[in-house]
Amino acid sequence: MLEIIVLIFLTRHVGEIVQSKGRKTGWFKVMTVVLWIGGEVTGAIVGGIVGALTDSGALFAYVFALVGAGIGAGASVLIARSLSPVAYDQPPQPPVFGQGL
Repeated sequence: MLEIIVLIFLTRHVGEIVQSKGRKTGWFKVMTVVLWIGGEVTGAIVGGIVGALTDSGALFAYVFALVGAGIGAGASVLIARSLSPVAYDQPPQPPVFGQGL
């Protein structure tokens, strides 16, 4: 339950960073969730392998899963912060009638 609450706050944080740079937030929030879950699953697999090789049990799987989720969260924040702001082009000025004619 605590992980879900942290993930909600993390997606809001990434959304605020992206929105402040003038971009839409939807796909970046999805990216945050995917990186979190992907890191957690990858960490659990690696931790399970390490736990099986060292006869330590499932503790390594859980600890590595948390570390993987943290790495995924850090990656999503790093990606959001590294975005450049959207540069809006100024529309051309309307012609002024009566000058130069």
